[in-house]
Amino acid sequence: MIHIEGLWAGYGGLDILRGVELHVEQGSINCIVGPNGAGKSTVLMTISGLLRPRRGSIVIDGVDLAGKSPAAILHAGVVQVPQRQGLFAKLTVRQNVLMGAYIHRRRRKHLEQRYDRLAERFPLLSERPDLPAGALSGGQRRTVEFARALMLDPKVMLLDEPTLGLDPLSLAVIRDSVHAIHSDGVTVLMVEQNVRFGLALADRATVMSAGEVALAGTAEEIRDKPNLMDVFFGAAPRARPAAPDRP
Repeated sequence: MIHIEGLWAGYGGLDILRGVELHVEQGSINCIVGPNGAGKSTVLMTISGLLRPRRGSIVIDGVDLAGKSPAAILHAGVVQVPQRQGLFAKLTVRQNVLMGAYIHRRRRKHLEQRYDRLAERFPLLSERPDLPAGALSGGQRRTVEFARALMLDPKVMLLDEPTLGLDPLSLAVIRDSVHAIHSDGVTVLMVEQNVRFGLALADRATVMSAGEVALAGTAEEIRDKPNLMDVFFGAAPRARPAAPDRP
């Protein structure tokens, strides 16, 4: 489903990603973990088109989307839920969710049907549709963000640290929400700073360090790696040469 090869990208001429190779199977949950500054969120931003890669390919469902505009990537079925909460606090739950399909806003009957289907997966949508988003708990807000992203019936969902800033009780809400997304056949690629939570939720995992992939395998294999903590506490991967300039 997702095949990333030799991906180099960064900011202001400085490469953050240095030849990243990443493969995500269709219908799986893959979690990227690693220390701060490893380039985890940069991978998601590059996939979604918010950051243009300097080199490499990002093939999703057989199409190379590297360097395409965010709008083109969205139309290709890739959606992202950002790290920071992005709901409109004064709008209701229903209004926020419907905003997720703004590009199809003229298809009102279709959107109503899609909302009703999502409400079967996320009861909050039917139980409290008229509640302002600003009155929701942290876990509930994330649920609304997930539902909003699903309004476009995507193939791939990118989740950037979905548990960031949430209390322990909200973690169960996030876990159930991700399972609901996955049960609809959506391929999930998530970045998670809470390593224990991410590895328990995922099928497969990728560990990044210093802009490179340090480890990759099933979540269980990664969790049991004796050198996993070395990646977090100083044992960086071998140095790579600088990427060649584009021809």
